[in-house]
Amino acid sequence: MFQAQKPMKCRQIHARKEEGEDVFTFDSRVYPWNCPIPIVRVEGTSEEMGSQFGKATKETIRKVVSFNVPTLENLLSKCRISKKDHISNAEHAITSFTESEYLDEINSMAEEAGVSYDSLLLTNTNIDLLYALPNPESHGPLFCSFFGAWGRATSDGSVIAAHNDDGGRFMDQFLVLKIARPKHGYPFVCPTVPGYIGYHSMINSSQTYCCSTGLDDVMKNSQVREDGIPSWVLFRWLGQFSRDREDAIRRFLSVPNLTCINWCFTSRLHGTKIVEATPKHHAFAKALGKRKDWIVSAGKTLCPELNPYLKRVNHPSVGDYRYESIKKAVGQRYGMLDLDEGIEIMSDHFNSFTNCIEPSEYTVCRHMEFSGKFAGTCRSLVVKFSSEEEGSGDGRRTEICVSLGNGCYGYWRRLKLDDEFNVISGAS
Repeated sequence: MFQAQKPMKCRQIHARKEEGEDVFTFDSRVYPWNCPIPIVRVEGTSEEMGSQFGKATKETIRKVVSFNVPTLENLLSKCRISKKDHISNAEHAITSFTESEYLDEINSMAEEAGVSYDSLLLTNTNIDLLYALPNPESHGPLFCSFFGAWGRATSDGSVIAAHNDDGGRFMDQFLVLKIARPKHGYPFVCPTVPGYIGYHSMINSSQTYCCSTGLDDVMKNSQVREDGIPSWVLFRWLGQFSRDREDAIRRFLSVPNLTCINWCFTSRLHGTKIVEATPKHHAFAKALGKRKDWIVSAGKTLCPELNPYLKRVNHPSVGDYRYESIKKAVGQRYGMLDLDEGIEIMSDHFNSFTNCIEPSEYTVCRHMEFSGKFAGTCRSLVVKFSSEEEGSGDGRRTEICVSLGNGCYGYWRRLKLDDEFNVISGAS
């Protein structure tokens, strides 16, 4: 069995305390990420949180904006879409379907970071533009990997879920762990790229977890819509306000989305459900095992009902093989799953294409550098929701393990949070 390596002694991210805030600068040479993910705490109104986060990460926000904006502006120009109209459409969708205060948060974040509001809002629509323009059928896949397990699948009946954030490595080199206590909604934890209002892995104090994985098959051009919520904003809204899995699904299906991915929703009492969705159609993936108490996703289309709305790639695809890799990694640990087993799974190098142990793009821990691409796993996360009933014993507990870069050699930071999402340990 593959064993995750212990944390390495490494070059540290420079940090200092200032007026109770976490302020830090990044070493741009940190790749291949052998340092703990930095933590930034924010609280209050959206405007206050934006100001705090912008002040703490201003240098990185500038990098993120300068990297994104020229590409996005060029893409809009080629497609003859007015930047002003695009920003106006995004503002309208955010105000109509989520929280208008998110625009205030983006504005205050931009002010503290020394970038323009328009450029930061445009950056927060990056994944939607890059996936849809000039048309979705011209794009390659989005990719991540995920598993959820509950009931008898885990060692003590708790809920265990994990997610590898995979993609181009430049921007995700600068991820931070945001611990937020908003004035409205639930306290939440989110590994995020500075400058983004939200990101595709969010855990809140109601013990609800929202994340996503990509598909090899891309949506057809006919599925595109222009009036949807920017994805990072949608994740933020779901992660901040959903009280459980079913509430998250209800919220998700009640508003227009813009991309085609697997939306994974997990909560302590319900386990995990995957909603596979284009902007115009959706279906629910089936759980695995005799008791239907675990599920995985890693690029494979799980719902044949969606095939008419997808441009299918040649199969078996990379996603198909990677799906089999994570399915085997989770299945062989059935009944034993806990945080440490979750770390091993997200660090796993079994390649179902060759039936060998070798790091590659076919493995759960994705290493695309071996195929000549500066991409792969950028961040790994495992979360455990305690199975104790509210008010019994020590109450509810949430445990989170996060590693920058590939889980196989990353420095895993562990947090324990109580039922109010106060950090009990691990945030030093």
